[in-house]
Order: sequence, then structure tokens, then C-alpha cells
Amino acid sequence: MSGVADTTGARSLEAGEQLVLAGLLRLLVRLDGKFSDEEQAALEELASDFGEKTFWQLMDEAGRKLPDETAIRERVGLVRGEEARTLIYKLVLEVARADCIQGREQGLLDWLREVWKLDETGSPYR
Repeated sequence: MSGVADTTGARSLEAGEQLVLAGLLRLLVRLDGKFSDEEQAALEELASDFGEKTFWQLMDEAGRKLPDETAIRERVGLVRGEEARTLIYKLVLEVARADCIQGREQGLLDWLREVWKLDETGSPYR
């Protein structure tokens, strides 16, 4: 991924934080009702940086443990670390930007910023 996010940092997230990332990514690609080629390419690049086998296993685990939007949103609140929140947001944003950000996707990004108290770049409010 050539954007702002350091995708290699995703490997340094704690297991629960990685699960939240995967859940948010799964939700993001479902929100507009289609899984675009651009979103797929962005996820494949993230998977490559993260470790493909581990990434796709994590995505499957998120599907089992966070089966719906409510479960994902509840788990988001458990991410406490400022650095983890920033990294997760930037990774989700980068996948969203892979193609045109749709209204529901923007709603998810706005909600994340509000819950985690981040500005539009993903940096914590100061």
C-alpha cells in the first residue's frame, strides 16, 4: 500500500486489535454492497505485508467471532491504545480509498473518528 499507513505495523497490533482491524475491514467491504477489484487489491496488498496466511486466517476468525456490525462496533470500544487506534483507522481508510468512498463507508469512518477521538487524518485530538 502506497498511502499513509504503515501496513507492516499491523503485525505489531495485539491479537484483539488485529481482530478489530479484520472485523472493520470485513464490514467496510460489505457496506456498499460490492467488493470492488480495487478493494480486493488493497486487501491483498495488506495481506502480503501482514503475512498472507495469517491475514486470511484472521479475516476468517473475525467472521466467526464478529459476525455482524453490532459485534464489530462493540469490540471497537475495547481498543484502548492510541497508536493502535490510529493505525487501525489509517489501514481501514486506505482500503476505503482504494475506490470511491461511498456514503455508508464514510459513515463508518466518521463513527470511528468520533469514538476514538481522531481527526480526519487519523491522528488523536490534542
